[in-house]
Amino acid sequence: MRTTYVAVVVYALVYIALDLNKLYALRYGADLGTYLQTFVNLQHGSSWNFGEWKPHFAVHDSWVLVALVPLIALLPRAETLVVVQVVAVAAAAIPLALLAREIGVSARAANLLGIAYLLSPATQGLGYDNFSENVFVPVLALWGGLFARKRLLWPTLAAGALLAGLKEDEVLFVLWFGAACALCWDRRIGLGLVLIAASIGAVFLGVEHLGGAHPNVPPYGLRVFDVAGKLGLVALLLAPFALAPLAIGRRLLLGTPLLAEIVFMQPWNYEPSRLGSHYVAPLLAGTAIAAAFGLRRVPGFVRAMVPCALVVTLLFNDTVLHLGRWPYIVDWNAYARAVALRDSGQAALLSRRDEGVWAVSAANPNVRLDPRPDPKFGGCPAYDTNAGTFFASLRGRAPARLCGGVPVKP
Repeated sequence: MRTTYVAVVVYALVYIALDLNKLYALRYGADLGTYLQTFVNLQHGSSWNFGEWKPHFAVHDSWVLVALVPLIALLPRAETLVVVQVVAVAAAAIPLALLAREIGVSARAANLLGIAYLLSPATQGLGYDNFSENVFVPVLALWGGLFARKRLLWPTLAAGALLAGLKEDEVLFVLWFGAACALCWDRRIGLGLVLIAASIGAVFLGVEHLGGAHPNVPPYGLRVFDVAGKLGLVALLLAPFALAPLAIGRRLLLGTPLLAEIVFMQPWNYEPSRLGSHYVAPLLAGTAIAAAFGLRRVPGFVRAMVPCALVVTLLFNDTVLHLGRWPYIVDWNAYARAVALRDSGQAALLSRRDEGVWAVSAANPNVRLDPRPDPKFGGCPAYDTNAGTFFASLRGRAPARLCGGVPVKP
């Protein structure tokens, strides 16, 4: 397991650095600031934030996040959430390797499986994208899977309860896998998971009804949009594990609800099949578990895992860790203004083009993000692909004009 621990530390160090570069370049979206302000206000008993302009707990069944309030009270900075996010995503490699060992996979293969998970574009996208409740899905799901395999009742139920307290769709997934566990593995554990998930879901719906609120859920229908994107998602989930999940055969059907959530989602704020999307987190966890069982059935898959994961990451990653991309160039004066707003305590209304400023300054509860769109802002390039200007910036030569950390023509 030492190899897996080292890989987790390397992943965490790399992505903390890349995420901080993204934060300082003011490239984060609204969600990071939304959660930061939610945690700040929860210290006073309210989950209200000016990113959603309503209490966050009226939007999602996310009571587990209360556990982060003491940490944010101690370190009320966006950097705190960045570190929590990366560590949570990386740490899932540990229960994955332990699960592989538990089911009979060799130590070497279990370590390589953990590394393949960390190299997966879905894992890296989840660690690089906006903070959300679902960054905790892989680590909780994999610990829960390990506990269930060991037939440990109370640890499994605890993991299931925490999953169900992350987001309302996780309630449905815990119900589904609890029922499958009761039918195929351990009746007591399975029925316990069903009871816990049903209870948490009922309480959430009851509170929503009493408060006249509705969860923020996308529309669903039988029409499938962006078919190529959905097919690409499946391929890029399987490829880092050298297609090992396919070795478990029809048991892959257990993951149908996880995929259906993405496939049948109608047009929403963003495409859910994007590798960095939080909607992909449950599928990532399920694919990793399937890969562990696939390795047990066909150990030869392990030889191709890390090479496949490296190729897929370098060519198809949705983060800056991709051939031809470079970290953002930070405008330290712009970042200093965002920090000054955070520390001032003064009221301010930021336009949608300033979501990166909001992400930094939202620890100030008087800062608000305008809910109206900003039609005059055309957006900035997604990535910095100019190696020359990046290395020049390291020598103190800033480009004439930046747009979100990317050099553009004056």
